[in-house]
Amino acid sequence: MNKKQPEITMMTKQTIKDAFWALYKEKKIEKITVKDIMLKAGYNRSTFYAYFTDVYDILEQIEEDLMPGIEHIPPIDTSSVPSPDFFENIISIYEKNSAYYSVLLSENGDPRFVIKMKNVFKTMMIETIKNRVNISPEEMDYALEFIVGATLSIVKHWFDQEKNIPMHQLLPLMYKLMDNRFVQELDIDLQLLPQGTGL
Repeated sequence: MNKKQPEITMMTKQTIKDAFWALYKEKKIEKITVKDIMLKAGYNRSTFYAYFTDVYDILEQIEEDLMPGIEHIPPIDTSSVPSPDFFENIISIYEKNSAYYSVLLSENGDPRFVIKMKNVFKTMMIETIKNRVNISPEEMDYALEFIVGATLSIVKHWFDQEKNIPMHQLLPLMYKLMDNRFVQELDIDLQLLPQGTGL
């Protein structure tokens, strides 16, 4: 009986997580109660508090479960910045947990999770490029925010569109979009873009 106890405990905890996630996909976390979760899970309230402190704790634990896959990604190619490996790694990670990421990175998702993901990828990238570019730390921060933010946005959009173009077509496009020469190919005259009115 003792041998089965850890397995039963894990199954109970996962059932509660699954019940929470089913609700979280449909409404904001502020609208989810412990009562809602446990009615769906089929347990009483006391069982909930044996595993979680509150509703936000469930979300935090789910997010923590997702982060190790990001932190242990393979090394990226350092011959180009950003590298095709970087894009492919993000796609692979997203695909593995797309059911969760598609919700967490949506407008109704958790902004903290977006920040966590960005910070992990930024840390990975800065080690690759910090000695290859001559810009200030402040400029580096903006550059990484642009590259990582744009990449996550494109990958999410690709999955939202049900992968309507093949990966072998998407990867070169992403790489090209990050290349300054792409603006030149579009023949965009930055001087003609709307300017701020100033103060």
